[in-house]
Amino acid sequence: MEYQYSDLAKKLIDNRVARFKKHDENQVIIDHLSFSFKLADLRHCKRAGMTGTTSETQTIFPPMPDIKQNLNTAGMSSDDAIKQIEREKRRVQGLLGDFYVSTLRVFCRFALGFELSAPRDKGFHGYQNSMNLLTLEGNHVGFVGIGGQRETCYIQISGEGCKHLWSHTTPFVLHHWLSKVLSISFLSRIDLARDCYDDVFNCANAETRFFSRSFARKKGGPNPTMSPRHSVSVTGDYDVEMITVGKRTSPVFWRIYNKKLEQGINEESLVWYRNEVELKKWNVDCLLDPDSAFAGICEFAQEMIETIGVHTSSAARVSKPATDLASRVKWVRRMCGKALADILEITEGDMSTVLGLLVPDKHVVGKSLDIPNTYRQILTEQFRSL
Repeated sequence: MEYQYSDLAKKLIDNRVARFKKHDENQVIIDHLSFSFKLADLRHCKRAGMTGTTSETQTIFPPMPDIKQNLNTAGMSSDDAIKQIEREKRRVQGLLGDFYVSTLRVFCRFALGFELSAPRDKGFHGYQNSMNLLTLEGNHVGFVGIGGQRETCYIQISGEGCKHLWSHTTPFVLHHWLSKVLSISFLSRIDLARDCYDDVFNCANAETRFFSRSFARKKGGPNPTMSPRHSVSVTGDYDVEMITVGKRTSPVFWRIYNKKLEQGINEESLVWYRNEVELKKWNVDCLLDPDSAFAGICEFAQEMIETIGVHTSSAARVSKPATDLASRVKWVRRMCGKALADILEITEGDMSTVLGLLVPDKHVVGKSLDIPNTYRQILTEQFRSL
């Protein structure tokens, strides 16, 4: 199968190839990774492309279940027919659920190099159930949440887990699985870090560079704020040496800290500072060349990396009025949908009468919803998914 790449992806690939030809090592560490995808997209794993096999001959991923319809409501009353339809629906959901979990286990083992625990029977980040992500030695290095909104799966890999992940695969190969197989456009979160052992890119340097606006995004936007996070003993020695730039809730959040202190290392001659950026809802193409993506964030990052930065970005924010209206419609449909349908049947489909019965006069102000045209398409897509 021939895959198409965006102009951004091609720039990142070209940068990576140029460094590969010079035998340059990767300079950036990926220290945390999380992403989500639709469970239904796991069916594409068997077509991911493996040397010497096709989607029909590969033996790694399980085949889709052969779901034959067993539904026959002939001669049944309407109540019995509804019950039969629900039973058939649960049967199909059970078959698909078993297939998705089996495929997920194989994906985690084959593509990521991890095992999954038994279900914990408890939620995680809003997901109905969850499993522990384990190394082959049984160490806990992350979580997997399943059954989220619109039947999605969420995978979170810790810093320790990333070490195991990159010993099993590469960011470039992982990009193929996430982008081309599971149709992921944006990562939930990715942490990129650059370690400094020569005392140049330390906390003092970061503070100086902050006031020269070196943390401003290359494509504009408001300047972030800086917060010292130091902890000092009565003798004047640092217990924690750290500054942060940005807010934890923003798409870009920097942590510059003394890694030697954090690790409790007492080696006098060792200098170890980490410059780490937490990126949220970030373009998955950054996996094609993390060095270029890191350097493309801002001038401060570019100074640490010996490559030309490529600007990557987070997902565009959805308007709050649009999401508020969509969430209200979803709530009303979930809580009152059946009752509204009964009222609509009694009034023979007269929507004006239904609204007159339900909406108090004090709330009827004669105004239409003030929604800009640019949000109408977003709302349409959200309502379709409710």
